[in-house]
Amino acid sequence: MTGTVVIAGAGPVGLFLASELRLAGVEAVVLERSPKANEHTIGGTLHARTADLFDQRGIMDTLRAGKPPLWPRLHFASYWLDLEPYMEDEYSLLLPQQYTEQMLEAHAASSGVDIRRGHTLTGLSQDADGVTVTVRADDGEYELQAAYLVGADGADSAVLKLADFDVQETGPRWYGLLADIASVEGEWHAGNYPGGQFAVIRSPHEGGPSRIMTLEFQEDVAPPPADEPVTVDEVIASTERITGRTPVIGEVQWLHRYSYRTREAQNYRDGRVFVVGDAAHLHVAFAGHGLNTGLHDAANLGWKLAAVLTGRAGDALLDTYDEERRPVGHRACVFTQSQLSLLTQGEHFDVLRQLFTDLVKLPEVNRHLITTVTEVRYALDGAEKDDAHPLLGRPVPNELVRTADGKSTALAEALKAGRGALVDLTGGSAGLPATDGREGHLDRVSLAPAEGVGAVALLIRPDGFVAWAATAETGTDGLEPALRLWFGEAAA
Repeated sequence: MTGTVVIAGAGPVGLFLASELRLAGVEAVVLERSPKANEHTIGGTLHARTADLFDQRGIMDTLRAGKPPLWPRLHFASYWLDLEPYMEDEYSLLLPQQYTEQMLEAHAASSGVDIRRGHTLTGLSQDADGVTVTVRADDGEYELQAAYLVGADGADSAVLKLADFDVQETGPRWYGLLADIASVEGEWHAGNYPGGQFAVIRSPHEGGPSRIMTLEFQEDVAPPPADEPVTVDEVIASTERITGRTPVIGEVQWLHRYSYRTREAQNYRDGRVFVVGDAAHLHVAFAGHGLNTGLHDAANLGWKLAAVLTGRAGDALLDTYDEERRPVGHRACVFTQSQLSLLTQGEHFDVLRQLFTDLVKLPEVNRHLITTVTEVRYALDGAEKDDAHPLLGRPVPNELVRTADGKSTALAEALKAGRGALVDLTGGSAGLPATDGREGHLDRVSLAPAEGVGAVALLIRPDGFVAWAATAETGTDGLEPALRLWFGEAAA
């Protein structure tokens, strides 16, 4: 077997994971059943934490070049949450998903990722040594051998089914349609209706398409089979059920259907097979939580696969992917499913919405709903203790990555290269051990003290999370176990 990782799915999550592997020197093959890249906007929200992640890899500037607007609000079950008081740390970038995909595909290709479009994974088998996948392409069927397989192939994940992952489905089914059309006659109220949600979004550009968006979550509404093409009649019928009106529409340019229940894999790892993104945690697409959670799945798994494949860590490190990311995926599923309950109309639910109308006015509730999905803290060793350092298990503060004038620090350069960092925040007097024997995957970085960080030293993992933090009182207590856990034994 080879040291290659095969990734099913060339969406943003699969492409970013492939780039992370190449950054660490691991070969990656991406199989994508669609013959061409996505040219239409399905979603378009990039969270601040994802922008931070892309900044740490030096790829966010490409997306910022298009000057995507900063959105100071976030919706929760049709309630608008105010981001203004937290815009330094919490914001949404309005960025059509196809632009993010284009950037990530170009980045992956330039990194040497083997991207195979029009290649569909149809079978897999695994043993203690590796994974063999069967692939169908235009010129016939072939097999690939790899060390690991990752399913980043979305809601209809072949990997999830073929590897027979244990999954749990909960909550109501949702049935949504997107239709980009030349025109829609009349005025339409966007918002909640007894039958679901509906909106017409007019193009800001003259001559540009309008978009009809429908979302139904009534159990008695059965969507067509997934393999049946979307039709104009289907869009009209859905609009009629929701609004009671029949739309008169112009030429159709693009149609898309999405219909599922909330679904969670009960383990994100099965031997040498992993799932990420929608394949691992599928929920209704509210506020970009699915895309952003999936990208952080990739960041978490990529460096760990690379560490094992390059001999720097044992197989047990890969178990921490499930341990850390499954609670995050579950929280996103609960967060979005609760919104479906609030959007359901009826006497009992209307009373609940009345209560919630008052609750969202409270600043504490507003902030909690804003950060429930985006503010992640991994339960690293000791992080749950009352006296644990507040940074332990959290993303590294931005002030340590960029200076006040926006320039990169030595820490940013280490993270850009996909390495971890042992950071001295005393200017050299923290008494940290040398990183000899871990060269190439752990840098020693010295920075000036940072106001507000409350630490004299930090150990940062390649995914930007703090794995150890010290104060003047604690010194280097606990550093060696953390180094061994996340960066392996030092080479002799």
